[in-house]
This record gives sequence, C-alpha cells and structure tokens, in this order.
Amino acid sequence: MPVVRGRRTPDTTALTRDGALLAKRAALGGAFVAAAAAIGLGVGGVAWALAAIVSLPGLYTLASARRPFTAPCPGCGSTLGDAVVHLPDEPVLARGATDVRCAACGIYVDGVAAGVREVPFNRVLDAPGYELTLMQGALPEVVRGARCVACGEAATRGLRLAKGTGIASGEGAVFEAGLAAGAVPYCAAHGAGVTPAERALQVARSGASAAIQVSLYATYRRLLDDNRERVVVAVRAVTEAP
Repeated sequence: MPVVRGRRTPDTTALTRDGALLAKRAALGGAFVAAAAAIGLGVGGVAWALAAIVSLPGLYTLASARRPFTAPCPGCGSTLGDAVVHLPDEPVLARGATDVRCAACGIYVDGVAAGVREVPFNRVLDAPGYELTLMQGALPEVVRGARCVACGEAATRGLRLAKGTGIASGEGAVFEAGLAAGAVPYCAAHGAGVTPAERALQVARSGASAAIQVSLYATYRRLLDDNRERVVVAVRAVTEAP
C-alpha cells in the first residue's frame, strides 16, 4: 500500500482487537500507578506531587487498555495503534478516533465504522496541529508551493518568517507583495493577525531544527509530499496520483 501523492489515499483498513496489547497496557499502567502509590505512601509530604506526575502515564495507559485496537496504515501498511504507553496528548486508535498520525509515513487517519481511513483533505483544525518535524537545517530548503496555507487557493502574497529561534511565524514575520522564494504562501483573505490560529500556521525554530504546524490537512499533506527528504518520517517515496 504505497502512499499516494497529491490525493487522499483510497484504502480503508480493518481495525483488529489485540488481546496481547490489552494485557501489556494493563500490566504497565498498573505498574506505573503502583509505583506512584508507593512513592506517596512511603515518603509522604511533597512526594505526593511527584507521585501524581508518575501516575499520569499509568492512568492514561490503563484507560487505553479498554481500546486495544491496531490496524495497518492505509498509506504505507505499517501497524497503527500498537504503542503500549499512552500519554494525555496522544489519541488512542479506535472507531471514532480522529487525527491519529502514522509514525512511519506521516499521514493522519480517522477511525471510521469500516476501519481506518486517511483524514479528509478539507479538514481544518481550530489551531495548527498537523505537524512536520524537519531535519536539522532543512527549514530554508522547504518547498512551500504556491497555494495559501490557510485555504488552499492560489496565493497572492508571502509571509517572510522571522529570524532566530522561537516562533518564526508570529509578530516578527512580515508580509511581502507577490510570492518570493522562501516565503509562506497566503491569499489576500488569510493571514491577518499574528497568532497561530489566525494564521493557520506555526513555525518554531529550536537551534538548527524546526517544526511546522498547520491547520488545513491539505496543506500538511502537500508539504509532506513535497518535502519527504527534509522531514523526519521513515517513508521517503510516494506514488504519483493518476
């Protein structure tokens, strides 16, 4: 099942209930909670604060044991949902789950009635959440295309990112007339304001590395397809859409 470039991957794959995964999550989650209780009871006082922190991954892992589902990724065939430990910001694969990211090929999927399906290209999040992690030093080389990152229409101007570390797409970024190389494409209707939600974009630098988050899934997928040699995912090739 190769990832399809330029359009939604057509396959829907089946969800399977994994009894071994349930047992692993229950055992590990219980171990975390037991360790947290031992710290709190054994030391007492401020140690209860540490115990609460230690218990969090255990509680979420125990909760995820109720939904021990796995499925082949519809884009690349890698197994989704087989992680044993679950943290608060990680969706659990199941029917009704949304925006679960494949760590192998980078596409996002939903759990639907028939199984697992790639996220619709027209989905827009309230704030940037579809994330690309770039290889060291790759941000200046990113291919951004000529379509508005917020809506996918033809761009008429570009956002020049701020220099230095931190958020590069906020207050220090400036719009330029036309669309020059290296600028983030926007149409005239989008990009006002400086917050990530207002710009449907967040670009953050940390030293030589960087991460790009966008709100529109079509923008994310286009960036992923055009920059597979620059982002941190295992799958480096895709099949061209017919």
